[in-house]
Amino acid sequence: GYERGTEVYSGRSTTWPGKVALPYPSDYGYATDFNKCTQNLNNYSSSTDSYACRTNDWMYPIITGSGNSKGWLLTPYSGYASYAWYVNSSGFVNNTLTNFYVDNAYGVAPTLYLNANEYVESGNGTESNPYRLMKDSPVETASKYITNLYTNASKTKVQNNGIDYNYATSVSLMNDRLGGTTSLDGGNIRYYGASPNNYIYFNCSDYNNQSDTTCEKWRIIGVFDGKVKIIRNESIGKYSWDSSASGVNSGQGENEWPQADLMKLLNPGYDSETIGGSLYYNSKSGTCYNGKTNATTSCDFTSSGIKNEETKNKIAEVTWNLGGWNSLYVSSDEAYTNERGTKVDSGRSTTWPGRIALPYPSDYGYATDFNKCTQNLYNYESSTNSYGCKKNDWMYPIITNSSSNNGWLLTPYSGSTSIAWYVYSSGYVNDGSSYYASGVAPTLFLNSNESIVEGTTGTESNPFKLNP
Repeated sequence: GYERGTEVYSGRSTTWPGKVALPYPSDYGYATDFNKCTQNLNNYSSSTDSYACRTNDWMYPIITGSGNSKGWLLTPYSGYASYAWYVNSSGFVNNTLTNFYVDNAYGVAPTLYLNANEYVESGNGTESNPYRLMKDSPVETASKYITNLYTNASKTKVQNNGIDYNYATSVSLMNDRLGGTTSLDGGNIRYYGASPNNYIYFNCSDYNNQSDTTCEKWRIIGVFDGKVKIIRNESIGKYSWDSSASGVNSGQGENEWPQADLMKLLNPGYDSETIGGSLYYNSKSGTCYNGKTNATTSCDFTSSGIKNEETKNKIAEVTWNLGGWNSLYVSSDEAYTNERGTKVDSGRSTTWPGRIALPYPSDYGYATDFNKCTQNLYNYESSTNSYGCKKNDWMYPIITNSSSNNGWLLTPYSGSTSIAWYVYSSGYVNDGSSYYASGVAPTLFLNSNESIVEGTTGTESNPFKLNP
């Protein structure tokens, strides 16, 4: 109580802003065991309780050098200009009376506060296994970190399909949904362009030692409702969106994502499926669908699947939108709106709660640079602007495996029971039968409490790191 009060010698300060000081008398007092010590501070060496105060006070040997010297405390003596409190070598707290002044040489035990964002990496606090601070401390949550990059950068207005967008060109981030007629910052924050610094280590075997050896590189799509959305930087292979032999489509597949073969391959809970069930999620090998009427192929995810429980715990379960459309010529903004709509083939779902899915057509569309691309999604390979759409879209080489194959998107085609949208190898968005074997780039949301470690920049050589 006194330490936080105003009783000081005339003219003396009552507070000090600084970094390194000394322990308070109260720090020393509270460090004993009150089950064994009943004395006031001046009697911590009292024989009334067999010196229990000092012998059960872990700070006593530190401040006094195990009883070999006196040790300074921070607090001044309020009744005199040159006295301060200290711990006597025998354990009691005293002031420097009787010719013992603050110019005396007593023991000094530096005392300080760690910054609030420091994290313990390992250790249990014992002498043989002390707590270890992380080499790089996590800063804010990943979503806040990316949002701040955008917020703190200067903006340029860019127009596409008659809509204005805010571009933060210095960090390759943009805002995709306008907040009304006056605000340009009402929506999601996304990375755009040919090569943004949006690399992140994920699916690591060791999150305490993140590197190209222990982790996969994924890419950050952006921030959506407080969560960071990421996509694997490489396809995991070519598989059917769905290859159902039964139903009305005679083996063409069903474009109902909650029941799709690919959904079951990527997500937990389908271990009992004899073909493909949860193989990617559980890092297993087996048989997967890759063609019409339940055609199959061997598949092995023992190296490329989700590696461990730590990674699984970082994946958020969210509601994915399954709204579709049946026209080839849609802009990124129109695709976004349709995805969140209710236009689907009769009986199809409009949402799905789950963990791992595929990128939306709008994700692919917004990932280009609207300064260089003026086309709708079906014309992303158009020579009208010298292929500016696909060449300046960082997702194009991921989804199409650098143009070597087509790549699936999440959204169904609303005019059919068996067709879904995909990115053609040359760059445009098209519709195709769900049984086709096309590239699969797993896409997911991180839990909202995931943090990015300070000092990582998101470049390919220095990807963002998640706090273990």
